[in-house]
Amino acid sequence: MSFFDLINPFSYVTPFHADGDAAEESVVVAADAVEAAAVVIEQIEESNADEEETETEKEEEEEEEEEEEEEAEDKAPLIKEGCGETLACKSLKHHYDECAARVEDGSSESCAEEFLHFMECVDHCAASKIFAQLK
Repeated sequence: MSFFDLINPFSYVTPFHADGDAAEESVVVAADAVEAAAVVIEQIEESNADEEETETEKEEEEEEEEEEEEEAEDKAPLIKEGCGETLACKSLKHHYDECAARVEDGSSESCAEEFLHFMECVDHCAASKIFAQLK
């Protein structure tokens, strides 16, 4: 067997073994096989492209759904602001505001305790209203 026989993909058609009509038939059969392989490869590429398009469409639909979900406005800050103005929390806000004014005037005290009491009142008031808004 020669080197050419080893590297030739159509080893049954070599210049050393070709004999007239049989060689021509072999070339025609080989050409048909190459064409058929090209058609199959083209179909596979088209099917892969279709799959990629459907995957892309699915991803776009999911992103749109997420955007729609994200577009829902958060009502918690508005509810908490409203609760801060209720009678139950108004006195605690007044204590916190007085403390903040003293700190601005140079006092070395911390208003953490007043702030925490005020926020606890606001959270207690807002919790049931916020959870009632959830889907």
